[in-house]
Amino acid sequence: MNTQAAPRPAGGRPSAYAAGLYADLMALPPAVRGGFYGGLSAEDVAALLAVAEQETGTPYGLWEDDPVGFAAVVLGDALWSKQEEILSSVAVREEVYVPSCFGSSKTRTAAVATLWWLYTRPPGLSRVVTLAPYWRQVEKLTWPEIRMLHGHAGLPGHVDTTQLKLRDANAVETVVAYGMSPPAHDEAAVQGIHAPGGVLMLVEEAGGIAASIGDNLSGVLTGGKSRILAIGNPPTDDQGTWFERMCQRDDVRVITIPTSVTPNFTGETTPTCRTCPDVEHRPHPLSVHLVDQAWVAARLKSHGDDSPYIRAKIHAKFPTGGPRQVIPADWVEASAESPEPAAGRRLCDLDLPDETAAWRVQNGAWVRLGVDVAADGGDELAISRSIGDLVTVEHTSSGQVNANAVTVAGAVLEHIRRAEAVRRALGTAARVRVKIDGIGVGWGVASVLSAWAAEQVHDAEIVVVIVSESTNRDPDGIEERPWRKRDEMWLAGRTLFRPEQATGRCLIRCRTDRATLAQLSAPRKGSNSGGWTVVEAKKAMKDRGISSPDRAESVLLAVYEPAVEHEVRIIV
Repeated sequence: MNTQAAPRPAGGRPSAYAAGLYADLMALPPAVRGGFYGGLSAEDVAALLAVAEQETGTPYGLWEDDPVGFAAVVLGDALWSKQEEILSSVAVREEVYVPSCFGSSKTRTAAVATLWWLYTRPPGLSRVVTLAPYWRQVEKLTWPEIRMLHGHAGLPGHVDTTQLKLRDANAVETVVAYGMSPPAHDEAAVQGIHAPGGVLMLVEEAGGIAASIGDNLSGVLTGGKSRILAIGNPPTDDQGTWFERMCQRDDVRVITIPTSVTPNFTGETTPTCRTCPDVEHRPHPLSVHLVDQAWVAARLKSHGDDSPYIRAKIHAKFPTGGPRQVIPADWVEASAESPEPAAGRRLCDLDLPDETAAWRVQNGAWVRLGVDVAADGGDELAISRSIGDLVTVEHTSSGQVNANAVTVAGAVLEHIRRAEAVRRALGTAARVRVKIDGIGVGWGVASVLSAWAAEQVHDAEIVVVIVSESTNRDPDGIEERPWRKRDEMWLAGRTLFRPEQATGRCLIRCRTDRATLAQLSAPRKGSNSGGWTVVEAKKAMKDRGISSPDRAESVLLAVYEPAVEHEVRIIV
């Protein structure tokens, strides 16, 4: 069977043999029918397609009830068992919900479902609407997969960034599929979506869909021809979401995919990948593209096996009650993936020898540093930098060398000088501001740096943050009432990492290593006997096997502004 381009119907009137063959095949269940395709000649397949077009209005009507066969024969795509289960369920069930781990090919499955739905029904009569919480997910996840599969199969029609057009029976080019990301509270955005041949409402990243939107999706099911396929990772922190409620229903099909059931864990033999550009020269099994044990082991080490991140992204389970993450992992990932702004200057274009990154920053942006000093030489010294909304980790080190305040101050001084050079290049009026954790060695480091400022070695402001002190701010009735400055710092960071509902963008772009991202989502929040919000202590985190979040706290120090600054007294 030719899998490089979709099979085409033969010209002329279908033969009686082809019509009989078509009738015999369609009388068989899809799972049985699929076994016969491989034994047919190209001429027989073309004749069958001609009969299907005559009978159903489309040559691909042969697979109207068989998305798995459509994927194999028409798209030339390889599937593993859970993908087949999802697609087969969509063919017969109105609502299918799939809470899934990372790396399970869920987006590819959604793309296959899209093309199957459109091409096995008369052109122009059916619709697919792809839906995601944020536009970047629509544009960057679902639709590139649709374009790739469509082009690989050589299907008719045209696919652009987020829509697919086909010529209908009257040769009029019609939009038959499109992507959307409705505002969270715009219920009308998903109302009135209908098509004579039925609508497939394809919900990607379903864990982030607002209840006001999700609850209105059932309107597309009127008439009995339409389907809903909702697929995604469970959220890490948000309980009782629309996705969770749908997965708890008894009258829908729910297919859960934890990492433990994927091929690299079960030993399932997967077919050879058919769609990679170099597949002819370097054949490899489909399992190469799926989550593997090394990836899971690394995440377990970073987050701890009882973290909400592991529960959601590894075990595909919804969050439960109890202490929650201060900063949900979903938000941290959104910050890391937040796109670069179109305007601004690239760091590598500032003509500074130490700045080689292509990240964009704005003229006049405030430059700040956050320094988490390793206590008594243990843990890590971490130095982070924020330039406007861009946050990076610039230095990490560990060991006894960090027990010496002057040595640590020298390391910080190097980054102050780099930050001052960036400040001058951007024309920023405000001085570089350095926030230092003043516990233990940190106070000595701040003292040395303040002395160097007095000697005009640098021009930065040195701010000591005693994280164990009161916030010196009135709680003013807010829901999250921080008990101490460390709690306030983390809760302030939570606000900065929260994605905007309309765009999915965060207030900061976190361009850091994976260890830092894991640390940012590791601590839990709870409350004390007075009802104040407290963030899990470093010792408590270590007791449950989680490393000290030194890098994360340096990031948060960089963007945190305490209410009252400490003056460092210099003894001459």
